[in-house]
Amino acid sequence: MWAIDRRKALAMTLVSALGSRIGGAAAGQPRFADVAEFRELVIAAFRKAPGVKSVVADPGDPAKLAISMNDGRTLVSDLSNAFGYLRAYPEEDVDQTIERLVRATAGEQNKVSEGNVVVVIRTQRYTDFVAKTLKTEMMVEPFVADLMVLYMADLPDAMTPLKRQEVSELQNTAKPDVARLHRIALNNVRQLLPKVVRQDMSTGALFGVKGNEMLSPSLILLDEFWESIKTKFPGDVLIALPRKDQLFIFDAQNPDGERAARAMIRVTIEDNFNLLSDKLLARRGGRIVLVPD
Repeated sequence: MWAIDRRKALAMTLVSALGSRIGGAAAGQPRFADVAEFRELVIAAFRKAPGVKSVVADPGDPAKLAISMNDGRTLVSDLSNAFGYLRAYPEEDVDQTIERLVRATAGEQNKVSEGNVVVVIRTQRYTDFVAKTLKTEMMVEPFVADLMVLYMADLPDAMTPLKRQEVSELQNTAKPDVARLHRIALNNVRQLLPKVVRQDMSTGALFGVKGNEMLSPSLILLDEFWESIKTKFPGDVLIALPRKDQLFIFDAQNPDGERAARAMIRVTIEDNFNLLSDKLLARRGGRIVLVPD
C-alpha cells in the first residue's frame, strides 16, 4: 500500500505552514544526517512487522522502499513525509512516527468502500511511479499541466491509490464506471467543506481542511468551494499547491499577487517537506489553467 502519513503530520499549523522564511517559524534541527540514515531504522521496523517477507530499498531514490508481503502483495512506502515531519518537529517520538508509517503501509486497513473514496491532486511523475512500482493500472485522470486527479481510499492511517481492479470489484462490474466514481469521490470531499479553515494574508489566503489536510488541494475541484470564497475572491485568482496539505489562493488583480505566490512556492520547495507542485495555476472564468513562468 502506498502510504501517506497524515493523521498527525497534518499541515503543521496554518501559521507555520506559511513557511519559516515568511511566517518566522524556525524548523527544528534534523536528527538524521539524511533520509538514507532514517531509512535504515524504517527497514528494521518493517522487517519486524507481521506478514512482511522482505524489504528492499529503491536504488534510485533513498526515500522509497518496496515491501514484499507473505500473501504475495508488493507494497511501496515513501519515507519523505515522515522524514520531513521529524526534521520539522525534533521533539516528536521517532519510534511512534515509524510505527505509524509501518502500520499505514503493511498493517490491517479498513475495507475500501464508496464512503471513503476521495480525489487528490498529484503530479504525473508520482502517478507513473506508483503504477510502475505496483505494476497495476491506477484510477487517474489528467488535470492541468503535469498535475493529475488521482482516486484514493481515505483510510484511518493513510490514503492509498485505488487500482482499477479494486474499483471494478467495488462496483461489481468488469469495466469501472469512472463518471460514477468521480461523482462519489467529489461528494465525499464536499462533505468536508464545513471543516475548511482560512488564514488570511495581505495578497491572498491559505486554506486547509481541518483534520484531513491532505485533501486541502482537492478543494479547487469543487464549485461549492469557489462559491464559498467569492466574497473575498470575486474575480480571477492565482493558485499555489506547493505542498500536499496546502492550498494558497491569491488575488490575481493584486499587482503583488503573482510575486507573493511564486515566493511562497519557492520557499516551500526549499523547505522540502511534503512537496506537491512548483507550478502556478490560475482560475479564470471558472477554468483552471497553468500560468507560464
